[in-house]
Amino acid sequence: MSTAPSLLIDLAGVARLAGVQRPAASMWRSRFASTANPFPRAVSEKGGRPLFEAKQVADWLVRTGHGNNPEAREDAAAAAAPADFSFADSDAVSELEALITLYSQTDNPGELTQSKIEEAAAKVDPLDEMLQAEISAHVRRGAPWLEYSVHLIDATYSPSAALALVNRRHAVSRRAAGSAGPLVADAVALVVDATLALLGDGDAVTLDGGDATLSLTLAGRLGDDVSIVLRAEADSRRVRRQLRVEGHWLADTEQPATRSVVVARVPSERGDDVAGMLRAVDEVSLSLRDSDAAVVVGPARTLVDPLAPTDERARVDILRSGRVRGIARLPAGLVDSATRESLALWVLGEPIGEVTLAERVTALADLTAIPLTPAARADLVSDLIAGMGSGRDMREHKFRFVTFVRTTSLQARSGSLVASATRKPATTTKAAELPARLDIAADAVRDDITPKEIVPDTHDVPRAMSVPELIDARHLRRIQGTRLDPDLLGSEGLIVVTSSDLDNPAAIGRTRVDQLTFATQYPNAQLSRPGDVIFRTSPTAAAWVDTDGTKVVAYPARVLRVTAGDPGGLVPEVIAADITGATAGPGAWKRWMLRRVAPHTIAPLRQALADIATVREDLEARAARLTDYAALIVAGATSGAVTMIDTNHAADAASTQ
Repeated sequence: MSTAPSLLIDLAGVARLAGVQRPAASMWRSRFASTANPFPRAVSEKGGRPLFEAKQVADWLVRTGHGNNPEAREDAAAAAAPADFSFADSDAVSELEALITLYSQTDNPGELTQSKIEEAAAKVDPLDEMLQAEISAHVRRGAPWLEYSVHLIDATYSPSAALALVNRRHAVSRRAAGSAGPLVADAVALVVDATLALLGDGDAVTLDGGDATLSLTLAGRLGDDVSIVLRAEADSRRVRRQLRVEGHWLADTEQPATRSVVVARVPSERGDDVAGMLRAVDEVSLSLRDSDAAVVVGPARTLVDPLAPTDERARVDILRSGRVRGIARLPAGLVDSATRESLALWVLGEPIGEVTLAERVTALADLTAIPLTPAARADLVSDLIAGMGSGRDMREHKFRFVTFVRTTSLQARSGSLVASATRKPATTTKAAELPARLDIAADAVRDDITPKEIVPDTHDVPRAMSVPELIDARHLRRIQGTRLDPDLLGSEGLIVVTSSDLDNPAAIGRTRVDQLTFATQYPNAQLSRPGDVIFRTSPTAAAWVDTDGTKVVAYPARVLRVTAGDPGGLVPEVIAADITGATAGPGAWKRWMLRRVAPHTIAPLRQALADIATVREDLEARAARLTDYAALIVAGATSGAVTMIDTNHAADAASTQ
């Protein structure tokens, strides 16, 4: 082989060749000045960092023994680049990658000359899917980097490591890529975990080719029985090269015969706007067959957050397909070149069983403030996959992050898809901290109420269960409201509770129905009982506990009644708290999860909550009276009907006399 090409190396490269960490620049310069200038051919300075011919640096290190690296000549390519090569030039990087890939597929890469290289490329890539065009372009350039690519493979010990080095240096030059920059390891791991969870036996994975690191990581986690399909797009050539070097073979077709899980990332280029990203996601949705699924990751500003009207209509069109099964807003910092931007994850697919479009639900999760730790990733993926399952799967799964909303309701929502629908937990306080927190809270209200005595203790509580499960266990009954004739409503008789009253329980009692008329026209209707939870499912979920009973519940409001003889740990006030703000929409009550307490806790808890409610009502009444008094004072002063006397000023005047 001919002499190695002229390579340029900076001071940091010298340190890598020498096998030591880079000292301060001044130390390097003083050392060079006192060594009779061992680098006589300094060729340029870029940004204040002198560059030298790497071959001479390597020769000097070997000759003098400095750095204790006898293989400095072989390592030079890993710390340098040809003078006419730039890692910021995408075309040049593609040609270098093609050379490395070609050499990895040939037995004697050192024997490939400029005249033979195109012929070898045609044999390795006859359909020109990954390298033939790049090799031809390199030959037209004069094939200046043939030897450099061989040296680079030698310096990094393998074609795979050489490609990884090229990708790292190219990524550094693309720091301005914005949202299209490289994903951090946690984001890649989440997408890979979600994809693997969706895969079944014999399924295929379809990659969009937009993110080489994501594609390589996923391919490395797939079993031999999973075929990989790569869409024929411009960016897919780089992914094809890297997959080939890593030993992953791609399927010959773009539409696998078996079920496929599509993995896509938007944007693919820095210049892609919101409309372009939504078009790409729409293409993924339209390409799915009934059995297929997809995982899409992209900026939250496109997939979740409020949009301009035109873009919002485009996103709604995707939601109308009924394939969007899960949406998760992720924390910021998951893109190297856009550290302040949040990502979002979409999971697409058909629900299990015969579910009409009107009955489909979408899982929503907000992890904006939650780091993507391995545990958080596992729980999120588990939640999303359970949300794609059957009703039984959803009832049996204990969800950590996800709530559910009717897909049709999601389509009608303006603004953020997640923030307005995800119910925040009532508290994030750890159980171990609760006794101390309760003591502090009790001291703060001691002037208003006598706090309940508590004893720090650890005991098991029944797990939360869905409403259907509790009904099946006969701990709970669901009672339909009465479809009242509006003409019967008046201001006297039995109190009527309507669904709109649940927005303002203080208004309950203003609407009534004559008791005799009600008994005559609705002989089978039931009145409420003390402890009944009156609830609604739309337009928002709301609930209120009727402590007195003997009320008429007007449809669409309904009742949840706890079985007195076997409450199963249910507390009406806790039920109302769990329902208020939960997932809304027709049939949403079937997915509500209700918390329970230990049986011996029910009575004291209800009494404590009743005492607090009584004190709150009294405080609210006092606050209302103060509000009325303040309004009357202002009205009197501004109308001239009364004169306000400054008692402090009058007292001062009297004392001076």
